Amino acid sequence: MNLDRYFVLGILSSPRNKIVFLVLLAIGFTVVMYFVTNYTLNQENASIARLIPEEAYLVILHDVFNKSISSLSKITFDDLNGKFTSQYVMVDGNGTIYRANQDTLQTDGIIGRTDSPISGGSHFGWEITTNNSKYYVDSTSGQIISISNSSIVTS
Repeated sequence: MNLDRYFVLGILSSPRNKIVFLVLLAIGFTVVMYFVTNYTLNQENASIARLIPEEAYLVILHDVFNKSISSLSKITFDDLNGKFTSQYVMVDGNGTIYRANQDTLQTDGIIGRTDSPISGGSHFGWEITTNNSKYYVDSTSGQIISISNSSIVTS
């Protein structure tokens, strides 16, 4: 099949012009994909569910205090009033704790230190304080990030 008859006015009839056309086509495709990817990544992702503090506390009751799922399913949020305090934080990979805004994920400043996260890396999550211990729970995965002042009391 002769491709030359498909090009208008023979502009791409020479091999040099075909190569230039293909290079420009590849560059154009790359630029378009860059803008599509950039637009997609900058959109607010509503499909990522984040834990609320009460759910993070239930994770602690299950993972640290070994409460069964069946006993936890009977607990209402009203039952949890006054059992813990919480604040949204970012735990850096080296254990530095920053106060964070839950909506914008902006950090305000260093508020403390803890052990380095169990799974490594930086995490946004909840600092749950109960029984004189602080527990850090990732707000997306629900995993315990770190524990400080561990005086674990089982009840």
